[in-house]
Amino acid sequence: MGMIYLVRKKLFRSKEGMKQLYYAVQRTLQPRGGVTTEKLAQRMAHRKGMSEGDVQSVLVDLPKYIEEALREGESVTIRGLGSFNLAITSEGFEHPDDVMPGKVQVSRIYFKPDRSLVGRLRQNMDFFRYPLSKYFPHEMLRPETLERERVHTPNTPEDEAKDTGTVTD
Repeated sequence: MGMIYLVRKKLFRSKEGMKQLYYAVQRTLQPRGGVTTEKLAQRMAHRKGMSEGDVQSVLVDLPKYIEEALREGESVTIRGLGSFNLAITSEGFEHPDDVMPGKVQVSRIYFKPDRSLVGRLRQNMDFFRYPLSKYFPHEMLRPETLERERVHTPNTPEDEAKDTGTVTD
């Protein structure tokens, strides 16, 4: 499966006044947190012929080792995934002698994806539009869109939850 998207309206100020355009935005149809460490370990172990426990152990320990390297002032690069870098800041001082270690703090951690990862995702990504008739007033939609969605739209997890009385997150 690919990524499901919604269509959202955005308003822009132009010389002619306010203009509205419609854009694709990500629709998350998954439990909070996405793919868990356990599920990722399961997938990797299955494909690599390793034990699920060994893979999970590496995945659980990886953040600790990344943190350790960042604490030592190093960046971390994982080929095919990307780089992690730490940014620091402090208050502004009128004299350089006043910028002391106790005044310095971490401002953020940056992740820069590897170019190959970005390239693969751009080339091999499938997108599916969530049916417009489920969240736009039918009067706004073209008749052919309504008909196409009526004929070709399978039940969504939300529809099935309504049918069975269960709640999805």
